[in-house]
Amino acid sequence: MAHAEKVEMEKIAEWHREFQVWHYSVSHSTLLLRSVRVDGFTTRIDVLFAGVELMRIKPVYSRIAVLRASEEEKRARLLGESEAVLGKHLFLIDGDNDYVVAGGFAWHEDEGDHHTPSRFGPLRGTE
Repeated sequence: MAHAEKVEMEKIAEWHREFQVWHYSVSHSTLLLRSVRVDGFTTRIDVLFAGVELMRIKPVYSRIAVLRASEEEKRARLLGESEAVLGKHLFLIDGDNDYVVAGGFAWHEDEGDHHTPSRFGPLRGTE
Protein backbone atom coordinates (compact mmCIF):
# COMPACT_ATOMS: atom_id res chain seq x y z
CA MET A 1 0.00 0.00 0.00
CA ALA A 2 1.34 3.41 -0.95
CA HIS A 3 2.10 5.86 1.82
CA ALA A 4 1.01 9.44 1.16
CA GLU A 5 3.47 11.95 2.54
CA LYS A 6 1.87 14.83 4.40
CA VAL A 7 2.70 18.17 2.81
CA GLU A 8 3.76 20.79 5.36
CA MET A 9 1.98 24.12 5.37
CA GLU A 10 3.96 27.33 5.21
CA LYS A 11 3.77 29.45 8.37
CA ILE A 12 3.85 33.03 7.14
CA ALA A 13 3.24 34.98 10.37
CA GLU A 14 2.65 34.46 14.07
CA TRP A 15 1.99 36.78 17.01
CA HIS A 16 1.34 36.06 20.69
CA ARG A 17 -1.07 38.90 21.39
CA GLU A 18 -4.79 39.60 21.03
CA PHE A 19 -6.28 40.28 17.59
CA GLN A 20 -9.83 41.13 16.67
CA VAL A 21 -11.80 41.51 13.49
CA TRP A 22 -11.54 45.23 12.90
CA HIS A 23 -13.02 45.72 9.45
CA TYR A 24 -14.60 43.80 6.59
CA SER A 25 -15.58 45.39 3.28
CA VAL A 26 -17.95 43.52 1.00
CA SER A 27 -17.33 45.95 -1.88
CA HIS A 28 -13.54 45.51 -1.78
CA SER A 29 -13.51 41.96 -0.34
CA THR A 30 -11.00 42.96 2.33
CA LEU A 31 -10.69 41.70 5.89
CA LEU A 32 -8.62 43.53 8.50
CA LEU A 33 -7.60 41.93 11.79
CA ARG A 34 -5.99 44.31 14.28
CA SER A 35 -3.99 44.06 17.47
CA VAL A 36 -3.99 47.40 19.26
CA ARG A 37 -1.46 48.77 21.75
CA VAL A 38 -2.61 47.18 25.01
CA ASP A 39 -1.16 45.05 27.79
CA GLY A 40 2.34 46.48 27.52
CA PHE A 41 2.64 46.30 23.72
CA THR A 42 4.00 49.51 22.21
CA THR A 43 2.94 48.72 18.64
CA ARG A 44 -0.18 48.03 16.66
CA ILE A 45 -0.39 45.25 14.04
CA ASP A 46 -2.77 45.24 11.08
CA VAL A 47 -3.28 41.98 9.19
CA LEU A 48 -5.01 42.31 5.83
CA PHE A 49 -6.57 39.66 3.62
CA ALA A 50 -7.40 40.96 0.14
CA GLY A 51 -9.75 39.45 -2.40
CA VAL A 52 -11.62 37.42 0.22
CA GLU A 53 -13.86 34.71 -1.26
CA LEU A 54 -14.67 32.66 1.83
CA MET A 55 -13.94 32.80 5.56
CA ARG A 56 -14.60 31.04 8.83
CA ILE A 57 -13.20 33.13 11.65
CA LYS A 58 -13.83 34.19 15.26
CA PRO A 59 -14.27 37.82 16.27
CA VAL A 60 -11.31 37.69 18.72
CA TYR A 61 -8.10 35.64 18.98
CA SER A 62 -5.75 35.59 21.97
CA ARG A 63 -2.89 34.87 19.51
CA ILE A 64 -2.71 34.07 15.82
CA ALA A 65 -0.58 32.05 13.49
CA VAL A 66 -1.26 32.36 9.76
CA LEU A 67 -0.35 29.39 7.59
CA ARG A 68 -0.69 29.10 3.82
CA ALA A 69 -2.01 25.69 2.79
CA SER A 70 -0.45 23.80 -0.09
CA GLU A 71 -2.47 23.42 -3.28
CA GLU A 72 -3.24 19.78 -2.36
CA GLU A 73 -4.36 20.70 1.17
CA LYS A 74 -6.51 23.56 -0.16
CA ARG A 75 -8.29 21.34 -2.68
CA ALA A 76 -8.88 18.62 -0.06
CA ARG A 77 -10.33 21.07 2.50
CA LEU A 78 -12.44 23.01 0.01
CA LEU A 79 -13.79 20.04 -1.91
CA GLY A 80 -16.85 21.05 -3.90
CA GLU A 81 -16.13 24.80 -3.86
CA SER A 82 -16.20 26.88 -7.04
CA GLU A 83 -13.16 27.60 -9.21
CA ALA A 84 -13.32 31.23 -8.00
CA VAL A 85 -12.66 29.97 -4.46
CA LEU A 86 -10.12 27.35 -5.54
CA GLY A 87 -8.20 29.99 -7.52
CA LYS A 88 -7.30 31.83 -4.28
CA HIS A 89 -4.99 30.95 -1.36
CA LEU A 90 -6.22 29.11 1.73
CA PHE A 91 -4.88 30.81 4.86
CA LEU A 92 -5.39 28.83 8.06
CA ILE A 93 -5.80 30.95 11.17
CA ASP A 94 -4.52 29.57 14.45
CA GLY A 95 -5.09 25.91 13.80
CA ASP A 96 -7.20 23.65 11.68
CA ASN A 97 -10.71 25.08 11.87
CA ASP A 98 -10.51 28.81 11.12
CA TYR A 99 -9.51 30.05 7.69
CA VAL A 100 -9.68 32.78 5.08
CA VAL A 101 -9.69 32.09 1.34
CA ALA A 102 -8.21 35.18 -0.28
CA GLY A 103 -6.04 36.42 -3.11
CA GLY A 104 -3.45 37.95 -0.81
CA PHE A 105 -2.15 38.49 2.69
CA ALA A 106 -0.12 41.36 4.14
CA TRP A 107 0.66 42.77 7.56
CA HIS A 108 2.10 45.97 8.97
CA GLU A 109 3.35 46.92 12.43
CA ASP A 110 3.56 50.53 13.57
CA GLU A 111 3.20 52.75 16.63
CA GLY A 112 -0.33 53.90 15.77
CA ASP A 113 -3.29 53.50 18.07
CA HIS A 114 -6.80 52.30 17.29
CA HIS A 115 -7.69 55.73 15.82
CA THR A 116 -4.68 55.98 13.49
CA PRO A 117 -5.46 55.22 9.82
CA SER A 118 -4.34 51.84 8.57
CA ARG A 119 -1.35 51.65 6.23
CA PHE A 120 -3.64 49.62 3.97
CA GLY A 121 -5.65 52.64 2.94
CA PRO A 122 -8.85 54.34 3.91
CA LEU A 123 -10.95 51.55 5.40
CA ARG A 124 -14.10 52.66 7.16
CA GLY A 125 -13.63 52.39 10.93
CA THR A 126 -9.83 52.55 10.73
CA GLU A 127 -9.42 56.33 10.28
